[in-house]
Order: sequence, then structure tokens, then C-alpha cells
Amino acid sequence: MPIDVGRSKRTIRGPRRRALVARDKHCQWPGCERPASWCDGHHLVYWINGGSDELDNMVLLCQRHHWMVHKGNWQIIKTECEGLLPVAPMLGFGMPRGPD
Repeated sequence: MPIDVGRSKRTIRGPRRRALVARDKHCQWPGCERPASWCDGHHLVYWINGGSDELDNMVLLCQRHHWMVHKGNWQIIKTECEGLLPVAPMLGFGMPRGPD
């Protein structure tokens, strides 16, 4: 007898998607106004890390900004007063130079 089967889908669909579109209306990346029809729902705490499907944990991001977060190593932080705050990835250029 299964105790916990987890969630079967990580995409945001149906009534939850409609509620997200009604709340956000467009991409929530600062300065971007691509329409909701061009956007994906993004979990602020990733679904695979146990992030919930509650609206407080989701935002609309256009495909470009969603890609930047997942593949470009950008981070987004949700603040109370400014909305989303994008954080650029840290760049490393190899090992520090040792003594000569």
C-alpha cells in the first residue's frame, strides 16, 4: 500500500495557472512586460526541492527570463517592497594565482 506517491506533474495548469495569470498579468522580471501567453509559471523554491504549488511560491516569467534562471544561473529573490530582485551569477576565472 503506497504511503506517498508525490506529485505527478511539475507544470502549472488549470485553475492554478489561471489564478497566476490573473495575479501577475505579464512577466514579473523587472522591466519586462511580455504578456502572460508568452510566460511560464516559475516556482521560486524549485519543485524538485520540495517547493509548494501555492501561488505565493510562483511567478510568471517569460521564456527568456525563465531560461536565464534555470540555465544561466541567475537567481530571483521575492522582496516585500520591490517585488522580484534578479541576482546575476557569480563569475569565477579559475584558481587564484599562487606565490611566484
